[in-house]
Amino acid sequence: MLPKIIIFGRPNVGKSTLFNRLVKRKAAIVADIPGVTRDNKALKASIGNLDFLLYDTAGFDNLNEKNILNRDIIRNIHEIINIADVIIFLLDGKTGILPFDYNCAQILRKVSGKIIPVMNKCESDIDVSKSFEGIKLGFGEPLILSAEHSIGFENLKVRLEDSIYNLNMKTENYEDSTSIRLAIVGRPNSGKSTLINALLGKNYVLTGDKPGITRDAVMLNFVWKGENFILIDTAGIRKKSKVIDKIEKLSVEAALNAVKYAQIVVLVLDCNEALSRQDLIIANHVVNEGRVLVIGANKWDLVKQSKEVRLELDIRLKKTLSQLRGVKLVELSALKKIGISQLMSDIKEIYNKWNINISTAKLNKWLQIVQDKNPPPLKSGRIIKLKYCTQTSSRPPTFVFFTNLTSELSKSYQRYLLNNLREEFGMEGVPIRILYKNSKNPFSN
Repeated sequence: MLPKIIIFGRPNVGKSTLFNRLVKRKAAIVADIPGVTRDNKALKASIGNLDFLLYDTAGFDNLNEKNILNRDIIRNIHEIINIADVIIFLLDGKTGILPFDYNCAQILRKVSGKIIPVMNKCESDIDVSKSFEGIKLGFGEPLILSAEHSIGFENLKVRLEDSIYNLNMKTENYEDSTSIRLAIVGRPNSGKSTLINALLGKNYVLTGDKPGITRDAVMLNFVWKGENFILIDTAGIRKKSKVIDKIEKLSVEAALNAVKYAQIVVLVLDCNEALSRQDLIIANHVVNEGRVLVIGANKWDLVKQSKEVRLELDIRLKKTLSQLRGVKLVELSALKKIGISQLMSDIKEIYNKWNINISTAKLNKWLQIVQDKNPPPLKSGRIIKLKYCTQTSSRPPTFVFFTNLTSELSKSYQRYLLNNLREEFGMEGVPIRILYKNSKNPFSN
């Protein structure tokens, strides 16, 4: 296993900024507002030749366990720091040591991992002079660092190498290239995080009755019947006109980026509410990105007239997602863990279809049959000929048709070809891309 390194500290000391620097991409939301990060997240990171598993933890500014959300955040942080090999205790060089830093230090005295105190935001000599206050915490002299301005990373690398040198851990890939990336998206409070916890079999991400608890995209490793997955929990996506708050804007942006990173996307619907225009906008975004879409009709256990609701959903989806005919709709209850097995089975089935490769010989045999059965309509007395077809890529399946009159092929005939292609090769519910190109006449000149 890779050594586990955790970034720990009070809110707004720069934990997410340091996390992004070490994983070398904007994987965590960063803002000048305390308490942005709520869920712990882990990614493979590196500094120099050193590879490790890096955790970004939530900041907390009090130990009040009467607040349910705060209690869950503290519980998750305790679970993470207790499995740590090395803990980067991050402090703020601008403010110096605050009383709550001593409370954080008391928590760290009870863990077995190696503690490295780091004073962040040290860009000037004044900040550096304040940094020596960190000795009072009892973990030795803190490192001087500025995560935002890339100052002090060489010293951090040396300290991390010294700390994990005696762990004797074998390096292995954390994010296996064969893992299927599965994102859970939807409107706020539809049950996305509850579904993640149901799949994992434990309360790993924060949940609650209020919308907006999840802010960042959280990636988690998950194994289902021997198949490796990377689960991605995302923030709820509201109508663009209603998103005013800065943090929510960043959360929505992170959720949409998670769709690009994912291979399969589960759109979670709240069956207590009608299928909204926003649900369809999210679904169309997934399809336009070429990702596999599976729809999870959540809270199905609360539906009284299940047959009528199912029929209404099927009709609406067939009408509004005509470009994705046969999309999978799974009835489930994430809270009661109903329908989870069926959801994962459908995900695996449609993922295999998304990876389909069809030989050129089969495609052209099919193309000849569909043209004989229903030839392309004449355009201004001219005959349109589809001469050749080939698959250029998969994920999503992409096909190129060569014809003599590209711009003249009607939309209705294009739909005819798409629907026949789906039916013939079993690609129901899979996003398909079709390109039309002019076939060149070698004697035109």
